[in-house]
Amino acid sequence: MFMTTHWIIVAHAKWFIDPSQFPLQIDTAAIERTVLAGSVALAVIGLAFLADRFLRRRSGRRRPAPLPSTRRDLSNLISWLLLILALHVSVPLVVAGVQRQLFVPNLAMPWTFVGGLVGLTQIVIALSFAYGVLTRAAALVLAGLFPVGAVIFGPVDMLEQLHILGIAFFTAILGRGAFSFDGILALPRPHFRTWVPSAVPVLRVLAGAGMVWAGFTEKLWNVPLAVAFLDRYPFNFMPALGFGGFSNADFATAAGIAEVSIGALIASGFLTRWVILTAWVPFNFTLPYLGWVELVGHLSIYGIMAVLLFWGGPEATRFLQELERKTP
Repeated sequence: MFMTTHWIIVAHAKWFIDPSQFPLQIDTAAIERTVLAGSVALAVIGLAFLADRFLRRRSGRRRPAPLPSTRRDLSNLISWLLLILALHVSVPLVVAGVQRQLFVPNLAMPWTFVGGLVGLTQIVIALSFAYGVLTRAAALVLAGLFPVGAVIFGPVDMLEQLHILGIAFFTAILGRGAFSFDGILALPRPHFRTWVPSAVPVLRVLAGAGMVWAGFTEKLWNVPLAVAFLDRYPFNFMPALGFGGFSNADFATAAGIAEVSIGALIASGFLTRWVILTAWVPFNFTLPYLGWVELVGHLSIYGIMAVLLFWGGPEATRFLQELERKTP
């Protein structure tokens, strides 16, 4: 039930409901929900760890991702994935920039010079990512928007966007690959060799951590916000299945626990590909009901899912080490 509930209410309530009317409620009930969510998440990770070990022992090997045998094929493969991720994050950055938002709709910038500057900065970063021009520098600027956002909106809202910080780190380390102006012009690369093995794990951990944090701030620590969202968008399907007493508050709590568990599972690195494959279709279930805001807001998550689908397991470190060894 937790898994199904989570993927039906994966939408961010703050994008559709004014969050200023619903402050966080860290009371006794919220603490109890936090303990329950943490316990479930630990149990899920434990089961995933055991399942991962069982699958590896059964196969008799570590099941590494297949590596191309030539430097050209290896370069093309990494470049395609870097291009996919860059395009997926460029679109929401442009949309946010032209609307004076910082990454997402609930982080609306004021009609001031700073608001316009932040919006224009996101547009420039998006173009840099899309064209592959000075991409590593743009990634560092993207990371620099986080402390700016923390000052303006506070750390609670910014931590929900940790996946963007993961993309910034990932791109700053690996750049945009051969399918970019940077690659065509053969611009010198900064010496980040020692950081290369950390690119995928950091991306995965920050993406999972952002999901965990959103599960707490939008659901478990703010049930009224989630209930207001469900009142407007009736995704609570449990009564239709015969659970007449399953209220919107119960649904929000179950969804929050599941979101925390799935985010923790992604961050752990166990069975990552299975999680991505299982979640891909239901993750998009809300799109026909919530429209363009939902689609654009989640594009960067889709890009991360594409990367983790190939590099999701612990063999990511070996893959990137091999890439760096074959690239001058």
